[in-house]
Amino acid sequence: MNPALPPRVLAALAAGLDHASLACVDWNGRLRAKQLRLEEFGPAFTRGVAFTSAIFATDTAERPITSGRFQNPANGYPDAWLRADPQAVYGDAFGAHPHSLVVLGQLVDGHQAFCPRAILGREIAALGQLGFSIFGAFEYEFHWLRETTESLRDKTPAQLARLPELARMYSYVDQSLVAAPCAALRAAALASGVEIESLHAEFTGLLECALVPVEGMAIADRAVLFKAVAKTVARQHGLMAVFMARVAAEFESAGAHLNISLRTEAPHRAAFYAAESPQHLSLTLQHFVAGLQRYTPELALLHLPHINSYKRWIEPSFAPRVNAWGIENKTCAYRVVNAHPEVTRIEFRLPGADVNPHLCLAAVIAAGRRGIEQRLLPTPPVSGDAATSPHHGLAFPQSLSAALAAWRGSAFAQEIFGQAFTEEFAQTRDWQLQQLQHTVTDWELRQFAEGV
Repeated sequence: MNPALPPRVLAALAAGLDHASLACVDWNGRLRAKQLRLEEFGPAFTRGVAFTSAIFATDTAERPITSGRFQNPANGYPDAWLRADPQAVYGDAFGAHPHSLVVLGQLVDGHQAFCPRAILGREIAALGQLGFSIFGAFEYEFHWLRETTESLRDKTPAQLARLPELARMYSYVDQSLVAAPCAALRAAALASGVEIESLHAEFTGLLECALVPVEGMAIADRAVLFKAVAKTVARQHGLMAVFMARVAAEFESAGAHLNISLRTEAPHRAAFYAAESPQHLSLTLQHFVAGLQRYTPELALLHLPHINSYKRWIEPSFAPRVNAWGIENKTCAYRVVNAHPEVTRIEFRLPGADVNPHLCLAAVIAAGRRGIEQRLLPTPPVSGDAATSPHHGLAFPQSLSAALAAWRGSAFAQEIFGQAFTEEFAQTRDWQLQQLQHTVTDWELRQFAEGV
C-alpha cells in the first residue's frame, strides 16, 4: 500500500479498484479527466502528474482557439502538472467498480495562474487570513430536452423538443411523470458525493436543483460534479441536460444562484447574523454586500462569461438587471435572507447556469473580501422592483463586449487574477464574438433571404 494515498483511495485499492479518474476544471467549468492506475496515484498527490494544457485551448464547441497561447506552436504545447487534492476524492457514479473514484486537482507549475481551482484556492486562503471561512452551495436551473447533439444541428431554437411532462411549476403530477430520471439523478449525485437538497420543476420545462451547503472549495467542486452527473444521467435516459443561460425566446432563462455565508474561524459561528441589529444583519454582511456592489461590474465577465449569458435579461425573465440588494427580494442581484442565524446568507442571483463555479466563487470572495477590508457600506436595501429603484450601485455590463471592456480596464481584476489569466481569458471571449460575427444565423436567413 502507498502511504501517500488518502484513506478512501487506499480503501478502494484494497477493494480491488485498479484505476481512477484524475480531473481538472477548464475555463468553461467542465471536468477534464485522465484515468490512472491506482498504484500510480501516489505521485499525483505529491509532485503531480503530467496533464495536457490543451484543456484551455478549445472553446465550448471543442473548436481550437487559434488566437490564444495554448494553440500557439511557438509555445511548444507543453504539458502542465496536475496535483491531486486529498480533500477532493469523490465517487464515480458511472464507474464499473463499486468503489470507482474521481479525484479533483489543481495545476501547480507555471500553469497554476490559469487553473480555476488554484485561483479559487488563493481567494479562500486570503479570506482565511481575515479569520473567515465560506459556506454555501449553488442552486442550478437547467432544461431537459428530448434532443441529442446530432438532432440539434438540424433545428432552430424554436423547434427544440421540450418535455411536456414539465410544463407546470412545482406540479406534483408533472414531477411524478419524470420520477425515473429524477431518481437516477439524485442517486448518481449522491454516489458522487454530491447531496441534493431539493429538485423540482420551475417554468416552461425548467428544473431547479439546490445542492446541500458545504464549506470552501467543495462549494464549486460539487457544482461542477453535479453538472457532469446531470448531463450523463440525461443522456442515459434519451435526454439532453442543457445549462445555457437562454435556450430560446419561449424558454425561461436558467440561473445558477450562489447562496453563501461566512463563518468566523475562532470561535466557529455565523458571521452574517447579528441579533442586536434591527434587521439581524452584521456589519460583516453589509461590508461584503458593498464589496459585491463595488467590484462585481468589473468582474461580470466571470459571472456572465458567454454571448448567450446576456440573453437571460430578455423578457420574460426573473434574472436581476441592476446592481442592488434587498432583504428577501428576488428582483435584486443580492438577495439577503435573514430569518435566523442558520439561514442568514446572501443569494447571489446574477450568474446564469453557464457559469464556471470556481471562477464565479473566486470573484464573489474577492469582491466581498475587499468590501470587508475597506469597510465599504452598501446602498440602501431595495423594497419592491429593483429595476425601478434609484438605490443601486454601478451598472452591470449589458453585453459580452461591454463586460470584456470592464474586465480589461479593471485594476482590481489584474490584482486578483493576474495579468496573464486576465488577458488569456479575455481572448477566449474575444473568440466567441469573432465566431458569431463570421457566422450566418438562422435569424439572418429568415430576415434577409427574401426580404432584401
